[in-house]
Amino acid sequence: MIEDDFYRSSSQFRLWSYTEKSLQSLRATTNANASERVRSALRKSREAQQSATSSAAGTPAANQNGSDADSKAGGDETEIECLTPEEEHQLVRYFCEQIIELGEMYKPPLPTIVRATAIQYLRRFYLTNSPMTYHPKSIMLCALFLATKTDNYYLSLRQFAEVIPGGTTPEDLIQPEFLVMQSLRFTFDVRHPFRGLEGGIMELQAISQGMGQPAPHFPTQTPDDLKRRLHSLPPSPTTSSSSITDRLARAHHSTREILKSAAQMTDAYFLYTPSQIWLAAFMIADKPLAEFYLESKLGGPQQQQQGSPLYELRTKLIRTLTDCSNLLQAYKPLASDPDQKKNLRRIRKKLSHCQNPDKAGVAGQKRIPAAAAAAVAAAGDPATSESEMERLAKKRKLDGEQPMDIFGGELVTQRTKDAQQP
Repeated sequence: MIEDDFYRSSSQFRLWSYTEKSLQSLRATTNANASERVRSALRKSREAQQSATSSAAGTPAANQNGSDADSKAGGDETEIECLTPEEEHQLVRYFCEQIIELGEMYKPPLPTIVRATAIQYLRRFYLTNSPMTYHPKSIMLCALFLATKTDNYYLSLRQFAEVIPGGTTPEDLIQPEFLVMQSLRFTFDVRHPFRGLEGGIMELQAISQGMGQPAPHFPTQTPDDLKRRLHSLPPSPTTSSSSITDRLARAHHSTREILKSAAQMTDAYFLYTPSQIWLAAFMIADKPLAEFYLESKLGGPQQQQQGSPLYELRTKLIRTLTDCSNLLQAYKPLASDPDQKKNLRRIRKKLSHCQNPDKAGVAGQKRIPAAAAAAVAAAGDPATSESEMERLAKKRKLDGEQPMDIFGGELVTQRTKDAQQP
C-alpha cells in the first residue's frame, strides 16, 4: 500500500476534505441555520421580558387578538443583524491566531504540532457550528487542551488553566469538551504537512551527498547525475549563498514558517493533501529547488511525451500546487493589517448583539444559575426571588453532599444487606 492509499483511508480525507464550492456551501448553511435560531431565541427572550414587565406593571402584554405582541416581535426580529459567513470565518481565524500566541505563554512553549492540531480542531468545529451559537473563546481553550491530550503532550488541567489570563477555571475549560468532541465526530487524527517536509529535505540532503535514489520511472539516472543537477541549479532569489547545505537549511526554515502560519489560518487543510501543502509552501520558499525535487520524481517536460500518464500527472500536480501556493501567499496576519483589525473589532461588537441566549453556559459562558429565579426577579417580586434562590441553593448543596456513583453501589455490600433482611 502506497502513501496515497494510507491517506485515503484516513478520517481527514473521508470526513474533512472538501472542494472550495462545497466548503462555502457548508459554511453558508451553518450560518443560515444559526441565524434563524438566534432570531427565534432573541424574539422569545424579548417577549418573555415584555410579558414579565407588563405583569409587574399590571398591564396586558397585548390586545385580545395579540396583534400588538406580534408587531413588537416582528419589529424586534428585523432589528437583529446576524453575522455573515465571511464575518464568522474572519472571527474564527482571529481565534486561530490567538492559539499561536497562547501557546507561547507556556514554559516551555507548546509544540508546534499541538498548536496546529488545536487550530484544525477549532476550524473543523466551526464548519457545523456558528460563533453566534458557541463563542470561539471558550471553544478555543478547550480545543487547545484537547490537542495536548491527543498529541500526547501531557499537561494537567490545573497546570494548563494557570497560564490562561482572565481567571479561567479548570471547570470552564472542560465544560464544552464533549460538545467539541461530538462536533469533531470523535475523529482526533490530524495529518500535518510537517512530516512530509522533513522527509523531502532529508531526500535532498542525500542527493546533495551523492546518495540519492533515482525514480523508478527513469532507470538510466544515477545518484551522481542527480547530485550534479542539484548543484547546478540557478540560485534562489531570496539567497546569495552558494552552499547547497545553507540553501537547503534556509528553504527548510522558510517552508516550515509558512506551514506554521499560512497553512493553519487558511483552508489549505480542507482543500489539499498534506503532501500538496508542503510542496506548495516549498515552491514559495525556493521554487528552483522545489521544481528539481518534482523532476527527480516525475521527470521534466523534456523527458516526457505529451499525453503520457506521467506528463498528465505532472501537469495536474503543478496546477494544484500553484493554486495552493496562491492560497498560502494570500494570507496576511491580522496584526499586520490595520484595516482587518478595525473590521474585527466591528465583528466582535456585532457578535455581542447576536449571541444565542439559549446556548449561554453550554460552552463555558457564564449564565444565571436559576432561570426560574431570574424570571421571578424580573417580574419585580424580590421576596419570592430570594426564597426561590435559597431553595435552589439548598438543593445544590444536598446534591453535592450525596455521593454520585454512576455504576451503583458495591455488590458485596448490597448482598450483605439483602442477607440480613428477614
